[in-house]
Amino acid sequence: MKFASASSERCYGDICLDKLSTDAKTCNEVDLENSLEWEVKTITSAMKQYLRSLPEPLMTYDLHGEFIIPVKSGSPESRVNAVHYLVHKLPEKNREMLDILVTHLANVSNHAKKNLMTVANLGVVFGPTLMRPQEETVAALMDLKFQNIVVEILIENHDKLRLVLP
Repeated sequence: MKFASASSERCYGDICLDKLSTDAKTCNEVDLENSLEWEVKTITSAMKQYLRSLPEPLMTYDLHGEFIIPVKSGSPESRVNAVHYLVHKLPEKNREMLDILVTHLANVSNHAKKNLMTVANLGVVFGPTLMRPQEETVAALMDLKFQNIVVEILIENHDKLRLVLP
C-alpha cells in the first residue's frame, strides 16, 4: 500500500492527507480502526501534518525554552525529571494529546528492527513539529538537536511521564 501522488497532495486510496485534517466530513467517514486498510505510517503522517497545522505547537511557545534548557546539560536523570515536570505544566488538552502521540511513537519504536524508526529517528521527525519555536532564528536552528532530545526523553519514559505526577 503506497501513497499515490495527486498534484502536491499525498493520497492514500481515495483519501488525501492534505484534506484529511481539514475536512470534517472526510474525517468522519474514515475508519482508522480498520488495520487492513491503513498503515501506521499513513496515520502517523496525517497526525504529523495535523500537528504542524496547529497555530501553536503541542508543547507551547511559552514552555519551549523551559524544555530546551535542562536537556543542554545535567545528568540523564535530571533531564528526565525536568521534562517530566514541564509536561505537567502543559495545558490539559495538550498533555492528553501528547500522551496519545507519545504512546503511539513508543509503540512504533518498539518495532525499530522492522521499521527502522528508532527513538532517535522519531525525535528527529517529531521534535521540530512538537516544539517549533515562535520565531525562526539562528539560535532556534541551534536548538533543533535539543528538541529532538526532548522527544526522545518523552518516548523512552512515556510510562513514567503519564502515570506519575512530578
